[in-house]
Amino acid sequence: MQVFVERVSGFLQLAHAQNRTVTIDQSVERGGGNMGFRPTELWLVGLSSCSVMTLLRYAEQQELQLVDVTVTAEDSVDEQGDIAAIDFRVTFSGSLAAEQKADMLEHVKNNCKVLKTVGPHIKISYREAETSNVQLAGTSCTLEGGNCCG
Repeated sequence: MQVFVERVSGFLQLAHAQNRTVTIDQSVERGGGNMGFRPTELWLVGLSSCSVMTLLRYAEQQELQLVDVTVTAEDSVDEQGDIAAIDFRVTFSGSLAAEQKADMLEHVKNNCKVLKTVGPHIKISYREAETSNVQLAGTSCTLEGGNCCG
């Protein structure tokens, strides 16, 4: 795997992987133009998407009745501004018993390959989300050629 990151101006960057590009920037408060994802957001996206894929594979292997799954991740920082914890909230769709959901949450915590790169100084928690609290921002995207546009 190879990625290429190029600076456009200021903190604004373009990151390329395969035939896809994503924009990266800092918030206005941190000197950027708020024109793209912050690096930490991309890191959380990677952790969350790996979690979804791990859950889907496990459900398929175990022949569980998982129809769909979403993951919301939120970090917490310590006094120095370093990430101290990540809370993953998982929403399951399908005919799953409480024990199956608990087993899936334990499985993803122990088997997501991207999550294994997180140091032990960051506390990781997975829990089932209350569907009424799930943020669905950006769900109007459609995929065309591997890129999301809305």
